[in-house]
Amino acid sequence: MNIFPSLANISNPYQGILLDAYGVFWGGNDCGVFPGSKESMEQLVLSNKIVGILSNSTQLASKEKGKFERHGIVQGKHFHFLITSGEVARDIFLNERLPFATPRMSFWLFGGIHPKFSSHEAIFEGTKYCETLEINEADFIYISIPHINGEDQVDPELFREEIERIKQKNLPMVCPNPDCFAHEGKPPRPVVRQGSIAKMYEEMGGQVFYIGKPHHKAYSFALEQFHQHQVNHLTGILMVGDTPETDIRGARRFGISSALITHTGIMAERISRKGLQEALKELPIEDMPNYLIERFSNRPLA
Repeated sequence: MNIFPSLANISNPYQGILLDAYGVFWGGNDCGVFPGSKESMEQLVLSNKIVGILSNSTQLASKEKGKFERHGIVQGKHFHFLITSGEVARDIFLNERLPFATPRMSFWLFGGIHPKFSSHEAIFEGTKYCETLEINEADFIYISIPHINGEDQVDPELFREEIERIKQKNLPMVCPNPDCFAHEGKPPRPVVRQGSIAKMYEEMGGQVFYIGKPHHKAYSFALEQFHQHQVNHLTGILMVGDTPETDIRGARRFGISSALITHTGIMAERISRKGLQEALKELPIEDMPNYLIERFSNRPLA
């Protein structure tokens, strides 16, 4: 499979461009926006592309928009809409669409509040679900951003003992971010996120309800937004991401084309450890993109 230098080399046939944030144009809270990304996003908009951002962040969309705006990425100039997994989760909780019974309308929080991110409380505000500190009184477990004493971790195994303990309660678990890792720090490093906790819980026999990419509802939200901007056909949309298991798998399941970035983000980290051919060889068919691109912008990292 050919590797194209940037999105500009493949974007022409597509009317709608759907971007992941982390690892595509965003390098994490410590790195900010990748060089050239603002200019590339603006050029897409000026070229009459409809640009959407679909992120597995569990922050509400308004919070993410504010963060990007502080870094010079502005709705209307650089993108048309932004959807977060947190926003999708909030819709599910507001409309009580969980696939299991919740007679107590209560949840127990795994992970606690991460000091660098807004708490889960914004997602549940105005819903009928309340947090309980007693796991025995909960209908389900909600996974917050995992950390230990306020610090991100790189090894999911550090959480195994706690997961084994709560598995004894055999409650369903809600995972609002299926990403196993996200890049944070400077230089960026992959740190544990909710998907790692959920995966371990499933391996122990636990039931997990996932929200966000690669699952259908997140892409349905994006398609609704594209329809509002007169992008009405799946064949006219391209998903751009750095994580095969969420960005690419979700796009393939939903029936839209995809481009996987190889020089930034999660896939870049794998390639640095295993080499390009081995990293690609490990991908199952459902995680194989239509295109490989080195980076979002044609400007290299500093």
